[in-house]
Order: sequence, then C-alpha cells, then structure tokens
Amino acid sequence: MITIGTIVGLLVVVTLHTVVATVMTRFFRLRLDTRGGAAVFSLFLIPVALFASLLLFGQAIPGQMEPNTLLLVTIVLPITLGFAVDLFWMPHPEEVELARRNES
Repeated sequence: MITIGTIVGLLVVVTLHTVVATVMTRFFRLRLDTRGGAAVFSLFLIPVALFASLLLFGQAIPGQMEPNTLLLVTIVLPITLGFAVDLFWMPHPEEVELARRNES
C-alpha cells in the first residue's frame, strides 16, 4: 500500500531528478557542437547520473515499491520531462550567446 510518505518522497525525488535532467540536457545541447552528440550524451549519461542519485537518495522513498515501477517513475519520467522542458521552453542553442575565453 502506498502511503503519504511514499508519495511525498517520490515527488521530491522526481522533482530533483527532473531539474538534474533539464540542466544536464541543456548543458550538453549548449556545449557540444556535434549534430547528435548532445542526444547520445543525454541518453547515456543522464540515466547513469539519475541512477546514482537514486542509490544515494532512494531512502527518501519509504515503503515497498516494485523495482520496475520505481525506475520508471524516478528515471524515465524525469528524463522525459527534462527533455521536454529543454526543447519546448528554453531558447534554441543558436540563440544563446556563450562567454568566450580570450586567447591572447
């Protein structure tokens, strides 16, 4: 049975994971100049970071949940939300001016 503590813990973890996924996706899209590099890095590095975070902060989710459901809700859902936030609500990478280092 899912308790209030489980729901609150899941919401906290999903929110933090969504922020991490959004920031990492944005970073990869702004810094990588390749065509598919940002997608490759996002699809392979973000799940690893979120899984490591889940191992560290998974104790915030009390109660018993099935592992497949837990991974779906705490890793796949935040990655999807993070991609959506970056793609639909953030400016395109070509529109963002990055600070350049002076090489004098």
